[in-house]
Amino acid sequence: MLLASGSLLCAAAGCSPGEEGFVLHESDAPATTSDNGLKAINGLSSLNGLSSLNGLSSLNGLSSLNGLSSLNGLSSLNGYLTGDAKNTMSYIVRCALPSGHTVTMKGPGNTTISFSGALGVAPEWETGPCDTDCQEKISACLLAHVNTSGHHVALWLDGGDAAIGWGRSTDYPYQEGSFFGNVFVSPPQAYFCNGKDFDQGAVPGRLGAGSKGSPFTNPFGDGAYCKDHCAAADEPYAGDGYKECAGFPHVVTVWRNFDANTDYKVCSRNSGQCLDVWNGNTADGAQLVQYPYHSGNNQKWRLRQVTPGRYTFKNVNSGKMLDIKGGWVGDGAELIQWSATGASNQQWSFTPTGDGYYKFSPASQPNGSLDVPGGSTAAGTAIQQWTWIGVPWQQWSVVPAN
Repeated sequence: MLLASGSLLCAAAGCSPGEEGFVLHESDAPATTSDNGLKAINGLSSLNGLSSLNGLSSLNGLSSLNGLSSLNGLSSLNGYLTGDAKNTMSYIVRCALPSGHTVTMKGPGNTTISFSGALGVAPEWETGPCDTDCQEKISACLLAHVNTSGHHVALWLDGGDAAIGWGRSTDYPYQEGSFFGNVFVSPPQAYFCNGKDFDQGAVPGRLGAGSKGSPFTNPFGDGAYCKDHCAAADEPYAGDGYKECAGFPHVVTVWRNFDANTDYKVCSRNSGQCLDVWNGNTADGAQLVQYPYHSGNNQKWRLRQVTPGRYTFKNVNSGKMLDIKGGWVGDGAELIQWSATGASNQQWSFTPTGDGYYKFSPASQPNGSLDVPGGSTAAGTAIQQWTWIGVPWQQWSVVPAN
């Protein structure tokens, strides 16, 4: 699931963009790639403050603790772990302890469950108490990994704590948001604020994807941006994340990319209709049209980053690529699907409009954009390439398909 800076190990459900398995970290900077998947923080009613961490009420001896400040290390937790408690505790240990460190706890039927460290934001908790600093570090890390959909998607973490560090990767171009608080106190303090790109590169269960049931709130107000309320990191990392938010000095900022294992829909701002392979055709050369969304596989696309800023779009129904017919760069060129060739007319870039939509351009014509002729709102209208002029029928959303 998680690995400390320097590498990324993918679970079966999610990995770094375009690959599965072990890949070297893309940057020498200490910032960390990680894999979110903590579905929810709900149920830990016996741990003073984690009223939503599922199932940890079976841990004996926690109900009277103010946070975990008097616990003598993680390994001293007594009782049995069941259900979601196991998942939650795995993230607690992975956040707290460094790679190579393991804690063993009890499962049902007197079995043993081993949890491995990864990020190491609070290594002192392995054998000693977890004070307020420790709690806030772990809280920020836990909240950064919540995914209400249960999907595992690759993330890039930035933060001022040495175990995470500052530094950016071109594989994760979108600043999703920042997470901070202390979930070990009562009531729990579980907070986030929006990154500058929270509505770009959306992935299931994360900020900007319309997720429900998130355990955190924005203390600055609905839709508030971190940049307007938090203290930026010191130079030269001021653009990477934040060193303080709402009085909390331990902040984790998450960066992300489109997820290669998620189905997306591409829809016109003007008509609300979505990019569709006409009549579900699977042949090379089949025409692309706009059509009301009906959740058909011919309206779903898989995005894969080829190089920084360039992506391919593979149709889920046909397995063929979004393509400009013949690689023509002129106005009026037809949009079709075609078997993968690796050519630039099958590679696409995005320029955010700043309000959740994109200029969606072929790499073969960076001044062009997907265009609905004449701004038509008729279902079945063929999609073309046209020089960008910024009208609504050249603006497109790219969001997880439902």
